[in-house]
Amino acid sequence: MAHAFQTEKTLSSLFFHQAEKFAKDPFLFGKFENGLPSDKWKSISWQQAADQVRSLAAGLIELGICKGDRVAIFAENRPRWVIADQAIQAAGAWGVPIYPTSTDEQLSYILKDCKARAVFTGDPALTGQVLKLKPSLPDLQFVISMTPLEKPASGALNFDELVTRGAGSEKALAEAEARRGALTGDDIAAIIYTSGTTGEPKGAVLTQSNFMADLDMLLDSTITKKMMDRGIRLSSLCHLPLCHIYGRTSDYHVQIAMAGTIYFAESYQKVPQNLREVRPQMLITIPRLYEKVYEMVQVQGARLQGFQKKIFDWGFRVGNQVTDHLSSGKKMPLPLALQFGFAASLVYNRIKKAAGLDRLVFAASGGGALARETNRFFRAMNIQVVEGYGLTETTSAVTWNAVEFMQPLPDKWIYRKSLDWLIDTIVVMQSKGQNPFAHPVGMLKLSFASAFVLPKLIQKPGTVGRPCKGTEIKIAEDGEILVKGPQIFQKNRAYLNRAELNQECFTEDGFFRTGDIGHFDPDGFLVITDRKKELLVTAGGKNIAPHPIEMALTLDTFIEQACVVGDAKKFIAALLVPQFELLEKWAREKGLNFSSREELVRHPEVRKLFEAKVAKVNEKLARYEQIKKFIILPVVFSEQSGELTPTQKLKRRNIYKRFGREIDSLYTGDV
Repeated sequence: MAHAFQTEKTLSSLFFHQAEKFAKDPFLFGKFENGLPSDKWKSISWQQAADQVRSLAAGLIELGICKGDRVAIFAENRPRWVIADQAIQAAGAWGVPIYPTSTDEQLSYILKDCKARAVFTGDPALTGQVLKLKPSLPDLQFVISMTPLEKPASGALNFDELVTRGAGSEKALAEAEARRGALTGDDIAAIIYTSGTTGEPKGAVLTQSNFMADLDMLLDSTITKKMMDRGIRLSSLCHLPLCHIYGRTSDYHVQIAMAGTIYFAESYQKVPQNLREVRPQMLITIPRLYEKVYEMVQVQGARLQGFQKKIFDWGFRVGNQVTDHLSSGKKMPLPLALQFGFAASLVYNRIKKAAGLDRLVFAASGGGALARETNRFFRAMNIQVVEGYGLTETTSAVTWNAVEFMQPLPDKWIYRKSLDWLIDTIVVMQSKGQNPFAHPVGMLKLSFASAFVLPKLIQKPGTVGRPCKGTEIKIAEDGEILVKGPQIFQKNRAYLNRAELNQECFTEDGFFRTGDIGHFDPDGFLVITDRKKELLVTAGGKNIAPHPIEMALTLDTFIEQACVVGDAKKFIAALLVPQFELLEKWAREKGLNFSSREELVRHPEVRKLFEAKVAKVNEKLARYEQIKKFIILPVVFSEQSGELTPTQKLKRRNIYKRFGREIDSLYTGDV
């Protein structure tokens, strides 16, 4: 059965196809009403969204926006973000999403670099930020506020006013329809700027074909295709920035293709609350959110005593045994399946319900490596966390670690039926918050699936999967990952206004240089080591990847963040940021006196605690990788203070600059 994402050629035509088919069904949910913040979830149907897109596209044309003009979106995630993006495409313009956390300098740089003629803004603060910079931006003519302006502002328009203006112009509506119908796969859909972890952001030019190829890859697994054949549609809680390639493609685009429902989280800080409110069936997020849940459960588990503690530990031992079978494609023994069912009822279901994850069918982690231990923890609770690998330049997907068959299933009734029953239990029942192990029929279906289907499925934690459909990957002599495929941006127009880089980032035979280091395991699954530019080379000539060491450190519940240093130095050292809430509670229980975080991190007992934790990590490292010295910082790395990207990756250059004196002290003995 061919689906719309396989037959339509552009994101715009895909959206309108789905809007026509599912017209009255809810599509977008947000805590907004008429553009203003609300305390209740409000829905927009597919038909309402499509009508607004048509009118807004016509409104842009009324303003004089031409095919190929750049129109930016500088807003937090909300339903109007998606509507604005679709309207920009329908008008034949190029969308330029910008992080709403951007500084004046970053915002000005991008708007100048892309020569934006118009920009959609989110809340009033973002509108004010653009209006302040507007006099220095000669190309910028229009500022369109998604939030209604309390009073008229020079150079600013209201979103609703532009929708009304477009709806009232038959000529503009007809022109918008003509432009949308003329879109082809080779048309540019968006210019997405990299987050700039290693320098100035670069505008990656991505076409409609790039995005459609990416969708075809993300939805290529047997189970996903079976779900779509059966018309199963899921709800998601969208909280990753839509201006980032990962959040955009894996949440927004995938949900259009699957005709799902998108709830927009109020903010990253409110994700835990929103999870409990929405109880999504799909969650696309970054490793840190999974790590937070893992840490919370570990802390609570450590506080249990007696029989409760025994049940908790037994439950996760059983879950880990099941995970090992799934990872290796081994048939699960019936006694183990029965134990897993009891463990789900006694342990996992309570944890999942408390976190708002009890209806979760599909979970994905990207934007950074997810620790193997964290992945195993979720799989032990029957939550399959899928990892992938990609970059802005590759339109997100290069590899995908979806649960998949190593070989096609035999074309026999029992295998087809077992696959259906697997979907009935782990998708349909689970999406309703039902435990299939607690239902006799569910248990029977799972028994057949366990015997015939599950042994042929494999997903390997600690890897980012196998190459996506139509993607070639090879490893260069220095370990760099080189990729080629239809989702990769085009060599002749890779980066906007950076022609000198367009040749450098490709090999002579057309492979894109990712800048990442990795290798394939014996089963053909890709393992990412680190960024090529982030490898540390010690004074002794040893190459050390800092990220795996940082991941090992932050697996400890007391360590929130870690930055490993040591380039051109005699040994490896680290900057450690505590999980302050946990550390402060521990300190009070120990009777330690402190009046500030600065005083707390300098306390001898705290130092002794962290020495033990670092020593534990060092036990598993080669001698030259071991952390010889460390400093405990009294502040947290954040996006606002410049140490993190919006997807919570370390901006090492900024960290080195801000904490240069502390780093120097590690190598002078003045700790």
